[in-house]
Amino acid sequence: MSALLERIQRKDSSILLLFNNNMKCRILDFIMPFITYLGSFTFSVTLCVVCFFIPLDIAHSLAIKTASSLIISTVAVRSIKITVNRIRPFLTLENLNTKKIGIDNYSFPSGHTTSAFSIAIIFSLYFPIATPLLVTLACGVGISRMYFGVHYPTDVLVGMILGTICSYTVFLI
Repeated sequence: MSALLERIQRKDSSILLLFNNNMKCRILDFIMPFITYLGSFTFSVTLCVVCFFIPLDIAHSLAIKTASSLIISTVAVRSIKITVNRIRPFLTLENLNTKKIGIDNYSFPSGHTTSAFSIAIIFSLYFPIATPLLVTLACGVGISRMYFGVHYPTDVLVGMILGTICSYTVFLI
């Protein structure tokens, strides 16, 4: 089992280095902080509050479902992070381009990516025509986390899956 985990870790590190080193440019240095913000706690709460106070039944329902998905996914992320204790890549890998951002020490799974997918999927279920844009933005959040050197690809992948599952579950309830 440890040989498999080591192989996954090596592959994860090499994919991360490809994203992190090969994408580096001034334009992305400017854009990525805005994209990563779409998965932040502040953005998520603000979005839910704004939707809640829009005087339409669909907006109120959307706010409740989005908040529910975010709460469930956040509890899941926190539980997994303290159980797995995977150290962030910028703390263990050399030659990463990093941007110092306020984060905890653990990377698995990506909370920003989970939140972005929780939001994108719920909104997509309400507004299917917006799905390509919403999922693209959510993927951008995951890519931004690798761009900053704070998450491995598997952290992002699990965040995508977790956010999606939570949103579908909440939507169907």
